[in-house]
Parts: sequence; structure tokens; C-alpha cells
Amino acid sequence: MRSFGQIVAVALVLLMGSAMAESSSSSSSGGSMSSSSSGTRAGELERQAGRSSSDPNAGGRSIGAQAGHYFLSRWYDLIDIVDFSVGGGPGFLVNVRATKLAQAIGGYSDAYRVGFRGRSAGLWREKRKEIGVSLLYYQKVERECVTGWVESFRSESMDLDTAQVYANNNDRSFLGIGVTVHALVLVDVNIRPMQAADFALGWLTIDVLEDDTGKPRRNKDL
Repeated sequence: MRSFGQIVAVALVLLMGSAMAESSSSSSSGGSMSSSSSGTRAGELERQAGRSSSDPNAGGRSIGAQAGHYFLSRWYDLIDIVDFSVGGGPGFLVNVRATKLAQAIGGYSDAYRVGFRGRSAGLWREKRKEIGVSLLYYQKVERECVTGWVESFRSESMDLDTAQVYANNNDRSFLGIGVTVHALVLVDVNIRPMQAADFALGWLTIDVLEDDTGKPRRNKDL
């Protein structure tokens, strides 16, 4: 019969063996979890890097898109400089102007016009009554769009009297230089110096009229 001391010794050996086996299993599992976690983080970083490098919008527009917008804005600034239209209808009107400080004569006109105002074009009907000299100049202007989009309308029709014309530069622009002649056949030419300055400075990326939007609309009818 074994002694009590031998039984205790055997029990201690068995307990130690069990503890060592459990510790080894735990260490192996922890290493596997750590490796898996590390691998997951590495994979996530790799996927993020892949998305970042392949994203065409990362960092804003491409150089090509910026260059395209730049030259489109220069083209729009160029055609903003001149308003030109021809047409016909009843009436007789003559207006000669070198800014609204130096304008004269007047008349009556009811004409269908085709042409462009800056960066937009169309066909419209325009009625005008005007007479005077310099700032003592009465104007009544009605426009109605027929087809196309004439930029200065901002709506399908427009009815302006003298105060509205001067307050908002809705007709010819205050600094405009040009001539309108209507004797059954109408010809109207208007040059906008502010738009010419905007075009010149635009090459230096200075947008004084804030109209480099890439869209067929002037922010300011100057």
C-alpha cells in the first residue's frame, strides 16, 4: 500500500502537467488571434491604399479637367464682350452711345430679333420706346423669348422701365458702346468694356466679374 506522501506527489505531478498543457494551448490560441488581427489590419490598410490610389476624384479635379475649365471660361469671357442681333418689324429708332453718359436720339421699335447676348443666343421679340440725351433718357423695353435662351431674360418675358434699366444694367450696360438702327430692318451692336477687362484679366486667373462658372450665364449683365 502506497504511503500518503507518494499519493500526494503523484497528484502534484498530474496537476502540474495539466496546467502546462492548458498554458500551451492558450499561448497557441493567442498567437493565432494576434496573427489574424494583424493580418486583418494589414489587409484593411492595403484595401484603403488601393481605393485611395484608384479614386479619380482624390485630391480634387485632374489637371486635364482644370485646364478644360480654364480655357472654356476664357472662351465664354471672350464672347461676353459683344452683343449682336438683327431683325425686322415696324418702327424707326436710332440710338448711338458711348456709355449712357453719352447717348442720344431714340424712337419706337417692335422687331423680332435673332442673335446673341454674350454667351447665349436665341430668337426673341423686343419692343422699345426711348428718347433723350445722356442720363435724361427715357426707356421702355419689353422682351419675350420665342426660342433658345437669351441670357439677359432670366425669365420668358421681361418688361422694364427706365428706373429698372439703370438700376440693374438690364439693357446695354451702363458702360456699353454701340449703335442700334431700326428702319424696318434692325441691326444692334453693343460692346461691353467691363467684359473685355474680365477677359483680359481672366488669363491671369483674376475673375473680376465672378462668372468663370463654365455655364452659359453671366453673373452680372455689365
